[in-house]
Amino acid sequence: MKPPAEFSDISGTGRVLPKTRQSRDWTRHTRLLWLILLPIPFLLRSLLADAPEWVELSYVQHFFPIWSSPFRALSAALPFSLTELAVVLLPALLILWFAAARRAVRNHRGQRFFRRSLSVLGWIVTIAAWQFMLLHGIMYTREPVSSSFDLPSRARPAQEVAAALVWTAQQAELARIACQEDDAGVFTLQKSVRDTLDAAGAGYLAAGQDWPLLTIAPPARPKPVLLSHLWSYTGITGLYNPLWVEANVNIDQPAYLLPAAASHEIAHTLGFAREDEAGFISFLTGIAHPDPDYRYSSYADATIRLLNSLAAVDPGLYQETASQVGDGVWRDIAAANDYWQQFEGPVQETSNSINDAYLKANLQTDGVHSYGRMVDLLLAWYEKNQLQQTLPEALPTP
Repeated sequence: MKPPAEFSDISGTGRVLPKTRQSRDWTRHTRLLWLILLPIPFLLRSLLADAPEWVELSYVQHFFPIWSSPFRALSAALPFSLTELAVVLLPALLILWFAAARRAVRNHRGQRFFRRSLSVLGWIVTIAAWQFMLLHGIMYTREPVSSSFDLPSRARPAQEVAAALVWTAQQAELARIACQEDDAGVFTLQKSVRDTLDAAGAGYLAAGQDWPLLTIAPPARPKPVLLSHLWSYTGITGLYNPLWVEANVNIDQPAYLLPAAASHEIAHTLGFAREDEAGFISFLTGIAHPDPDYRYSSYADATIRLLNSLAAVDPGLYQETASQVGDGVWRDIAAANDYWQQFEGPVQETSNSINDAYLKANLQTDGVHSYGRMVDLLLAWYEKNQLQQTLPEALPTP
């Protein structure tokens, strides 16, 4: 004898339905719920764009460290890049899906299969959108570093750019003395790539004594990407994945760029979403790092940015000032140029266009040009910390 079916009152009127039917009704009613939930995080960010102080004081300093903590712990516990693994597995998953879709169509269940696939994809996209916004997207609405670090940006004469350039070039040369070279006189890391990346957080611990916002959470451990040589075709040196708070670094890039790239990606994991600000944070933590490789990487990176900035505003002064950059730095720059030149092509152009569109969609209206704004913060910091004692002797003689 079959047991009686369980019934449940779902209407409050005394009408009862079998639980199996109740479950089907619930599934039908919630299948497209993701369509309602998906736009909410984007609307939330739009609203918070008008409240940068609240985002800075409440969201970034209180909610963000708590919400990011479990994902940060998971990322730190795994020695490999979850992002790279996901990219590698994606083609296999697509092949399996196509095989399942073909089988469903042959068995006359195609409509049901595609409906369920759309629902699953919708929920995946919705969860990813919420995670992205909570751990990264909203950070674009926080107070700018120029305000929170008291480094107001302003238009500056070429002479100030030249003074800062001479200073960073001198510091790069001093740091490079403690570094190693290969047979061609080009910078090489003193430690293995893995050990170098594992040490990246030391700069944040050191700089955090003067800049407390750098210690709202433990610094992430950057992950080496094994397929970095192929990745170089995109022209990208590092990538932050906010879905699981993971900093990924291209380990095939020229060695002197690697420490600064690692520090840059850690900045993103601590809530500094804007590219120019992450670059500046990389500089601050790099020059405070106990490892000379990090100090040199940061000073050399700053020198290159200042060279480009000065060349754009005053070519004559650029020629005079560039002569004060040490030969070792120029060898590293030349080697880096040779490296990146081999990857130029349509893949890099497409990658640059995608990155430009991404940045503009996330409130950085100047797109990839926002990277160049790091110089504004660097000059403001230089004026506050170095200019007064270096300006008289630092400028080149006409």
